[in-house]
Amino acid sequence: MSPASTAVAAISLTKLYGNIRAVDGVSFDVERGEVFSLLGPNGAGKTTTIEILECLRTPTSGEAYIMGLSIRNRSDVGKIKRLIGVLPQEFSAVDNLTVYENVLLAAAAKGVGRGFRDLLEGLGLWEVRGRLFSKLSGGMKRKVGLAMALVGDPEVVFLDEPTTGLDPQARRETWRYLLGLRREGRTIILTTHYMEEAERLSDRVAIMVNGRIALIGRVPDLVAQSPVKARLIIDELDEALSQELQSSCLKPERLPDGRWAVAVREGSELQGVLSLLERHGLRGLFEVRASGLEDVFLSTVGSRISERGDLV
Repeated sequence: MSPASTAVAAISLTKLYGNIRAVDGVSFDVERGEVFSLLGPNGAGKTTTIEILECLRTPTSGEAYIMGLSIRNRSDVGKIKRLIGVLPQEFSAVDNLTVYENVLLAAAAKGVGRGFRDLLEGLGLWEVRGRLFSKLSGGMKRKVGLAMALVGDPEVVFLDEPTTGLDPQARRETWRYLLGLRREGRTIILTTHYMEEAERLSDRVAIMVNGRIALIGRVPDLVAQSPVKARLIIDELDEALSQELQSSCLKPERLPDGRWAVAVREGSELQGVLSLLERHGLRGLFEVRASGLEDVFLSTVGSRISERGDLV
């Protein structure tokens, strides 16, 4: 695919800080109208990669194109910045301005008018448009940042952890809005620590480890290729059952909610575990879940990722 026929093309991007390779030969492309997610723990190089594409950092080597424009061509950089919307991890807003005024300020910076009521309504911000930014919760502030990124209908949107700090209901409302943008054909590149978010929103994902892309592909394809075929979620786990599972080379994993998970790799293994649980009197105290993106991440990285982005 040529750079001009795709929304974003990253070609062998590398960023060095002294002897540290924050980004190490990263290449990928994003089709127009695609939602593409960069996943990985803190320090994997996701944000640095995104900031290079946003023309906020200069790569040590490599090239990238946004809508056919080069990030290394000075005359293109200004054009790129007018084409994109950006929600960074830490965004700037004015505390003593209202929600509406902050979004209006972002619109003015992009040279667009006031026609963004639909945007504020879609993000659940219209009713609080007159509230001072300083009086908002952390999650609502994040929504304002998202509105500031989306004002003016940018062709390519970069979202770095867009739903951090949102409660579950607000997170799902934001997902619905972003899915609407995808249906409209908007190109979205996001980073997230929420596997469910990436799985629901993304056409394709890339998993970064130590500055490199370890795995890339369409979500259904990656899940189908995962060695984990199902996961049993167990309410209770005593020592005897734990030992029997481990003797079958199955390692129970403690989940944040206190339950236990056991990954199984084939149908016969699943039947064996189900029989074992029933022998221990656990009928009705477990559930079977199909494998998902979290299993792909776990198989690739070797650890889960917390909501803060740390490996656990």
